[in-house]
Amino acid sequence: MEQAGKSRRGDRDMISSLPDCLIHLIMSFLTAQQAVRTCVLSKRWKHLWTTLPFLDFDVLKFECDGESEGGDPQSIKLEKFRDFVSMTLLLREASDVHTFRLFCFGISPLPKCHMFVRSWIAYALKHNVQVFKFDYDCDHHLLLLPSSLPLGFFNCASLVDASITYIFPLLNIINVINLPCLRRLYLEDIYLDQDVVDKLLCGCPVLELLHLKDCDREYSTINSQNLKYLVVEDRVSYLETEREMELINTPNLLSFRYTTNIKSFGPKMFLKVPSLTSAYVCINDMSWEGSKSCFKGKSNILIGLSNVQNLKLSGSMLKDLLEKELSNCPEFSNLKDLSVDELCLSCHFNLLASFLNRCPYLEKLSLKDAVYCKSQMHGIQELLKIAPFNGKRLTTVEFKFYKREKSFPQVVKYLQDITENSRAQINVTSISFRY
Repeated sequence: MEQAGKSRRGDRDMISSLPDCLIHLIMSFLTAQQAVRTCVLSKRWKHLWTTLPFLDFDVLKFECDGESEGGDPQSIKLEKFRDFVSMTLLLREASDVHTFRLFCFGISPLPKCHMFVRSWIAYALKHNVQVFKFDYDCDHHLLLLPSSLPLGFFNCASLVDASITYIFPLLNIINVINLPCLRRLYLEDIYLDQDVVDKLLCGCPVLELLHLKDCDREYSTINSQNLKYLVVEDRVSYLETEREMELINTPNLLSFRYTTNIKSFGPKMFLKVPSLTSAYVCINDMSWEGSKSCFKGKSNILIGLSNVQNLKLSGSMLKDLLEKELSNCPEFSNLKDLSVDELCLSCHFNLLASFLNRCPYLEKLSLKDAVYCKSQMHGIQELLKIAPFNGKRLTTVEFKFYKREKSFPQVVKYLQDITENSRAQINVTSISFRY
């Protein structure tokens, strides 16, 4: 009798007995197509998808049943994806949408594609979407067409989190931006001039996180009293001319990540971030000429970061940055954790030593992906004459080197010498190859 009871309990559909809200949470990990297919499981599941508040439409994950007879398979798949999205939204009940993800990269060749995309987004806006993720390619021949983002998007009162990847849309047609609840904004491959940036920052009064990746940045100033987290990534540059000046004025910013190439880097880069506690700066030389680009004009990146507690410096232009700004840098009195990547320790360890002497309260130093030129580590005796780093609070030094390099013992010896007044533990790790 007891065994029969256990068997019946084992055969019971426990998931179907859960309330709708929990089943919807489980279904949130499915694409919209997978969620719709659950309607065949049982009567309990027949209409659950029609009230699902999490909608994920991804053309790359879309499965096209059956083989097409004639025609281009990719075009047929795109057409079926378009029809599926339209039909799903048509048959769905009029309940709110919490998360709406639309990934339709490659759909632009379809006739009137921007009209369909605009209608799908308008549906999400009408149903009080809170999290919006949009990835859409706009071919060059469609750039003059109206944006697939309906104008109502820029006045959505329910939007909290927005992520938009959109190849060069014309956002300068926007007159008013009013997103009163938006806290997080991610923009990638979007044209941004100063007017659009000003409207965004003024129209998003509670915006805390702004992430700009590979945008066509035709602006020079980011001015916000509310931003707490700012990420700017410019791995490629679409600029034909250099900016005359770049200013980031965010007095309440806590974290700043800045990845750029020297072509996108303004000759006059100024930071006004007095509340900043954590920063990452990576500047690379992406020029095709084969010669190193040079810093021009004046900038105060390091000076602007003098209040941080955690700092990571990286990039092929790090040496140039240190040479340019180090002499004017104040004391980094709050800095406790410093990470330095891609600095040629064979030739420029003196720059690191000079920087360390401005960090009296440093507790942890990390030297990762150490770069060495082909020349021998010249002037090691002269380097040892530099005043030892008085890092009495330094407890950990992490040093990563490449096995084939021959200079690392001298660098380790120098690390021991400059930390002779501290009780720092030096951890050495070898790498078998360069990344």
